[in-house]
This record gives sequence, structure tokens and C-alpha cells, in this order.
Amino acid sequence: MGIAISKEPNSCIGVTITGILSYKDLEAIQNSAKEMFHSGGKVNCLILAEQFSGWGKDGDWGDLTFMYENDSSIGKIAVVADAKKRDELLMFLGAGRRQAVVEFFFPDEEDEARIWLSEPAK
Repeated sequence: MGIAISKEPNSCIGVTITGILSYKDLEAIQNSAKEMFHSGGKVNCLILAEQFSGWGKDGDWGDLTFMYENDSSIGKIAVVADAKKRDELLMFLGAGRRQAVVEFFFPDEEDEARIWLSEPAK
């Protein structure tokens, strides 16, 4: 299990997470995002949590440095996952506590998530 990172249209990074998210995987996601920040403008993020079962035990999961240093470069974050992981994922992503807007979508709403990401932020 692990992650797959892709560049999506409209300055968007796509992240597919399956199984357990390791801290090393999180760092890879953050490094990919940083590369996109240099292109100018805000970057959006689409997170597809498929069969997501939680976070690894190793790593400094309380380190918010990336968010504090880069949040102004992130426009929107859409997370697509099962309802049972909704609260955990929104808390992990800092929904309501960061500049970037974070929205949750159910697995059958992936198209809606992509549309939402393509629309200008309000």
C-alpha cells in the first residue's frame, strides 16, 4: 500500500492514498507540492483516499511547518473518501484552521470534487 502522486489539470496535484499513510509518504506529497508552488499561482490538491486505513506510527505527525510555510500557496483541498474516515481526514488536513479551503466528498462524488477544484475560490 502507499501513494501515487500525479499532476492534474489546472495547477492541481493529485494524491491517491491506499492503506496506511506513512510519514515518508507525507513528505513525498509535500515535496511534490513544493515543486508546483514555483509555477506561480495557487495550487489545488485532490486527495483520493481509497481503502485508507490510517497513519503510520513513525514520524513527527504533529509537525505543522509545511502548513505554516506553504498554506498561502494552496487554494483548495478536496478529499474523496469513505464517510467513516471523514472526521479524521478533515482534522488531519486542518479544515477550518488553515487558509486553504478543505472540502470532503464521498467516493461517488469524485467528479463533483474535480469540478469544485476547477472553479475559482470564493
